[in-house]
Amino acid sequence: MASANPARAVPSDPEAAVVARVLRLETFFPEFTGELCAKIFPRSGVCAYAPDEFVIEQGESGRDLFVLLAGSVSVTISMGSAGAEVATLGEEALLGEVALLRDGTRTASARAIVPTRAFRLMFEDMGYILQNNPDLAAHLQGLAKERTA
Repeated sequence: MASANPARAVPSDPEAAVVARVLRLETFFPEFTGELCAKIFPRSGVCAYAPDEFVIEQGESGRDLFVLLAGSVSVTISMGSAGAEVATLGEEALLGEVALLRDGTRTASARAIVPTRAFRLMFEDMGYILQNNPDLAAHLQGLAKERTA
């Protein structure tokens, strides 16, 4: 089972830059530092995952997004008793966008392959950004469509 509330840390400035790049926040926040990231997303933060630890699990309820900062995860989908790896994702990958845009149910599992750090963007922190950034909303919708095709 994925950790419900793993310890979260304020991102470093280089980690905040990754978050800004992945979420395409540069036009709104040209200098996106760790301190600014913590102010804009006060409930969110960097989480560490040990090898074989789930970041998200298929079937779970959740709408948080994850930006991989370091390490890698194996993404698997289970259908009944069968399962298959559908992707290996590394730094600057985004996880969780499908559940965010659909009904909040995770459609795949992501398990850390090596020690992994991810910025966990809590759903509660995203409302303002999504409402005021149609490019970001379109980007996330495109990723969701791409990954469910």
